Amino acid sequence: MAGFSTFIIFTSVFCQLTVTATSGTLKEVVGALGGSVTFPLNFTEKHVETIIWNFRSISLAIKAKGDVLVLQNHNKNRIVFPDGNYSMKLSQLKKSDSGVYRVEIHSSSLQYPFIQEYVLYVYEHLSRPKVTMDEQDKNGTCITNLTCSMEEGGDNVTYSWKALGQEVNEIHDGAILPISWRLGEKDKTLICMARNPISHSSSTPIFVQNLCEDAAKDLNSSRVIIYIIPLLITLSFLVFVILLTMRTEKRKGSKDDMERVDSHQEKPNFCPQLEENTEYDTIPYVNGTRLEEDAANTLYSIVQIPKSVKSPSSLPAMPHMPKPLSFDNII
Repeated sequence: MAGFSTFIIFTSVFCQLTVTATSGTLKEVVGALGGSVTFPLNFTEKHVETIIWNFRSISLAIKAKGDVLVLQNHNKNRIVFPDGNYSMKLSQLKKSDSGVYRVEIHSSSLQYPFIQEYVLYVYEHLSRPKVTMDEQDKNGTCITNLTCSMEEGGDNVTYSWKALGQEVNEIHDGAILPISWRLGEKDKTLICMARNPISHSSSTPIFVQNLCEDAAKDLNSSRVIIYIIPLLITLSFLVFVILLTMRTEKRKGSKDDMERVDSHQEKPNFCPQLEENTEYDTIPYVNGTRLEEDAANTLYSIVQIPKSVKSPSSLPAMPHMPKPLSFDNII
């Protein structure tokens, strides 16, 4: 066994120094995290002496004459050659396993070794994608962008959108989907689909009408304002007219009262001297029987009120003459 190991190491070093003449095209291999992958090797030449598998210029395993040697201890349980063929199977894949692998086949029938290279990609299984929404334009129309993304395992992920609820279902490529919706339009159902080389996943259905509730409320508010403003203007005008009418009536009533007061104050006084010289006397109450007794002794006098009274200063000055008293009218 020690001789076999020495032979393998010598062969590995020798092969790295030799010039290759035959090479296959680069093959892409895809594996899932935690899973396994097989590097297919189809070699029809007989008399194969040695097969050496390398990863990033580090030898992983050597197979010679039916014996297999895994050079690294942590790979002994991960590397196998199923069914005794030349293909290598690598299990318990990790993200660090991604990279370029190389196999060298040495045969006595070939002047130079045959080399085949592989590139391994290790991906995670996709979880449910997350959808975020940009700020909405609330001018009565819901205009925004929906963005689909993965929280984890976002390597080599492609996104697309499916729009349902229409005559023809639409497909939009890309993680960002612009949408535009107005109140009264038919609702749309949107689904984000994420895909990588080993798996795919879809988001929960998204209803555009639910996303655009704020824009719909804004539109309803705008409509309410449109209806309320003319009503408020009309009510304000009616209140103004009523107040103006009441004020006018109040002014008119005050003016009439002032005119009545003025007319009363301007009424002429025909006998100002009489008012100034008026004397009042108190007539005592007498008994009825007393009146009958004094009727024979009552003296009556006739008083005439002149039409105009002249001022004493305008009367001619006359000497004061004593006038004899007359008792002709005494009854």
